[in-house]
Amino acid sequence: MLVRTGHHRQPDGSVVRVDIEMGRWVGSLYTPQMKLKAQLVGSYPEVHAWAANISV
Repeated sequence: MLVRTGHHRQPDGSVVRVDIEMGRWVGSLYTPQMKLKAQLVGSYPEVHAWAANISV
């Protein structure tokens, strides 16, 4: 199984993170102050497409 987790820091200092939590794929967007701004729980393709869509 292909597993791709990690994070990407945006030019504005916000962070996009993809991880597996309790067996589920989770995408999170954090502000530059590391406060959770948005989160998506879904399948591998859903979460990775969401993360790619909001990444600069």
